[in-house]
Amino acid sequence: MALALSGCLFDTREPDEPTPGGDACSAIALDVSNAVFEAITCALESEQDAAYERVISERFVFSPTQDDSLDQTWGGAPVYENWNKTVELDVFSLMLSDAQTLAVEFSPSILINQTTFVRYRVEYLLTVVNVATPGDTTQYGGVAQFDVRNEGGNWRLTFWDEVETVPDLSTWGFLKGTLRLRLGA
Repeated sequence: MALALSGCLFDTREPDEPTPGGDACSAIALDVSNAVFEAITCALESEQDAAYERVISERFVFSPTQDDSLDQTWGGAPVYENWNKTVELDVFSLMLSDAQTLAVEFSPSILINQTTFVRYRVEYLLTVVNVATPGDTTQYGGVAQFDVRNEGGNWRLTFWDEVETVPDLSTWGFLKGTLRLRLGA
């Protein structure tokens, strides 16, 4: 009884500092539609595939530009067929393993804005510094339409549709096709 009255038996301590690159991405609330872009950027730049997975819907679908789908690089391999969340995450993981650093710039504008659905027109620039050749930087650019939906209170990317190329750059979709070919599409 005397111990209970004397106060706490444990000393307080200062909280641990967060680890660099820690869990900052999971702290991004997906409570507004444009948070998807912040979360994808964080996942890429901190190279956290779990953070990317959190943003991708179970119903995710990817569609390349027509030029990318017909590109002779694929040698007839069906690199874009049946593209779903599992394929997207496999390709994303391979991209992370190949990259020394990644950076992305999104410039989204709203095309359709409904209560639980938003379609964005997204100009993007992805910069990749490869592990194998760190002196080389490759950029991918294009325009895509991103459909995001509110699923149980969290906004998630459901459809990534590559719609335009930009001069002198391959699309991110082309990079996705290249990576999927390496995975044995």
